[in-house]
Amino acid sequence: MASSTLAYRFRTAGRALLGIGGVVAIALFTIVALAFSSADFLQFLSWCAIFFIALWLARPLSGRAFAGDIVSFLSANLVIWIFLMISGAVFIHNQTTASAAKGNVDQSAIYQALSWVLSLSALGIISIFRPAYLRLLFTGPLKWASIFAIVAVLSSFISPKPMYSLTLAFKLCLIVVTLCAIGEGIDDEDGVYRFYVALFVAMLIVVLTEFIRPMLGPDPFAGGRLGAMIGLSGTCGVLLLLSVLFLWLKKNPWFLVCALFSVLVMMLAGTKGGMVASFVSLMMFFFFLKSPAQALLASLVFSVIFVLALLLTPLGRSLQKYTEAGSASTLTGRTDLWTATWPSIKSHFVLGNGYRASRFLSAEVPGAFAEAGNMHNSFLEVLYNNGLAGLIPIVMINLLIVFNLKDPILRPKTPRQRYFAAAALALFTHLFVWGIVAATFGGAPDERFMMFFAVLVISMFLRGQSDEKYWNRIYGRVRS
Repeated sequence: MASSTLAYRFRTAGRALLGIGGVVAIALFTIVALAFSSADFLQFLSWCAIFFIALWLARPLSGRAFAGDIVSFLSANLVIWIFLMISGAVFIHNQTTASAAKGNVDQSAIYQALSWVLSLSALGIISIFRPAYLRLLFTGPLKWASIFAIVAVLSSFISPKPMYSLTLAFKLCLIVVTLCAIGEGIDDEDGVYRFYVALFVAMLIVVLTEFIRPMLGPDPFAGGRLGAMIGLSGTCGVLLLLSVLFLWLKKNPWFLVCALFSVLVMMLAGTKGGMVASFVSLMMFFFFLKSPAQALLASLVFSVIFVLALLLTPLGRSLQKYTEAGSASTLTGRTDLWTATWPSIKSHFVLGNGYRASRFLSAEVPGAFAEAGNMHNSFLEVLYNNGLAGLIPIVMINLLIVFNLKDPILRPKTPRQRYFAAAALALFTHLFVWGIVAATFGGAPDERFMMFFAVLVISMFLRGQSDEKYWNRIYGRVRS
């Protein structure tokens, strides 16, 4: 009786504290907004408001959550995960290498960093009531993500711009900690389903944002492509795979609309590596499900949209310029970039040049093309930035994802497990193939790298569902 009374008082005090804190936060935000009102700042406040509302709906400080309820814990952490995934798209900033090298900081970059601090604050409050997940940081497959984050932090001090690198390393560490919390919160197939829902929502917001923003400008197709986001076609491919997964699971035509929309934006964006990776991974998804008829239908629809885009959009002119320029032999200058940077990679083979030092390689490496921004290859990106110390954990994560998904693909326990495993392996295939010509993982902690980490956590659960010993070794708790 005494313990239940104490728990009741604890919950009541927590709710009161949350209410008071909410009122104070709203008051402070209102005062600051009136004092420093600008379009960027009001946008920041709007997204913060959405974040707080989503957290409130997740009820991380409800009575059940105080009692250690895993559903509320997972929901709150998925809200944080979505907020981190979309931060790069909603707080977008474009800056030249020369400007970044001088230490100039765009206002949107500050708001993006503040959104990470806000996410950390929310994660800290949630973790007070269920801190056990922190043990996953250095156990099982997730230890490789933690090791890579540590290497990123330590190598930031040798980067050309240490503060820039440390800021991104901070987000990377926050992502890894949130990833462990999500891994702790996934206790059954419904947890995996909710994780996929969160990934779908995040990618839909990213693609919609990158589609709408240029449409509001004077020239949506500047340079022959839609928008300014590098690799938008590949990002659309991720949304396409998630839409097809939910179309299979829910049979809801809404997801068909999302899939067709993602293909349309993919063609308008016109990035070749992303389109190729999207088509390959979509075919692999149906191959893993042993559905050749659906694969044929999907390839026909994909091809029809591609032909229409060639005839009716700037995509045709963009590909024609690409062919006439003779860029195919060098993959649009990528092979020249890799050749130019290889001496620097060899001379810093163990620790690299510093986390995200590749952001400045156009200014640091003779022969690198202008505004390269990264190595345009996932594994070379890691080697250039973090050397062998960073490459080992990234390679281990790649191998573990494939190994973990082998049994769920070949011998699934349930139909949903098979769908989840096929989608996870298709997403991995997409990131891997796209990663040949883009830094999809191992570089900037953007939505692509986060998707790579998400696939790792999903693969861990699916393997644990098939392997009791593995589950006990990794999670150390009874399955639901």
